[in-house]
Amino acid sequence: MNETLKTIESLRTVRSFSERDIPDEKLSRILNSCVKAASASARQTYSIIVVDDKSVMKEIGYTGNKMLVFCVDYNRIADTAEFLGYQFSYQEAVSDFVTGSTDTVLAAQTAAIAAKSLGIDSLFTNCLHRGNIDRIYKLLNLAEKYCFPLIALILGYADESKLKTTGKGRLSGPGVIHYGKYHRLKEEEINNIVLEYDAVEKHYLSLIAGWRDKGYGHYLDYFYEVWCGFLKRDGENETKRKIQDQYPEVEKVLVKAGFLREM
Repeated sequence: MNETLKTIESLRTVRSFSERDIPDEKLSRILNSCVKAASASARQTYSIIVVDDKSVMKEIGYTGNKMLVFCVDYNRIADTAEFLGYQFSYQEAVSDFVTGSTDTVLAAQTAAIAAKSLGIDSLFTNCLHRGNIDRIYKLLNLAEKYCFPLIALILGYADESKLKTTGKGRLSGPGVIHYGKYHRLKEEEINNIVLEYDAVEKHYLSLIAGWRDKGYGHYLDYFYEVWCGFLKRDGENETKRKIQDQYPEVEKVLVKAGFLREM
């Protein structure tokens, strides 16, 4: 296995970081590497906010040594167009947002890989979208139009004393990889996926959730009911729809930012 594949295989989600600082030289390498990611028409429709203030990180939702907030952002393109005497058009706002999101996520994932190659661990989080998203715009002085905080990447050196040793926790078979044509899962294949999630040696989330102690038959029972807030088809489960309650402002902010049209 070559060094690139070893780096990708060694990626892990870390929630506890040590106090060790990331040297400026390594941070620069990460940033210089991530902007090399593929980008539609080389537009790089994103902005990266480097946050090193722990109090700001905590207010956003997590702390590490550095936080990189990746935003879908068309303002640089619009401003440059105006500078050259052109009027930039957002007629296809949804399409622009999808394209911008793709550019942004590619840069973010490249940053995580670059960081790991330098011995730096990471955590991706969508905590930016929980609660009042306007606070993120104020904390980071984001442009109100055509800019949306998409995902945050926490960087730092893992506190090894607080890590749990587990497998990677990723599916790689039927239902994820399709050869030739799309293939809907058969019942046996679905059952195998349920059992794979139950195997705590393979799935990190299965280990930390403590679902067995909570009386659930499978990890995915816990996931669907507690994390997703899905209702049982028999109607006996009155669990609140957590995701809908937790992220009520995303659509509103996308309309405000100009990426969605108000119906």
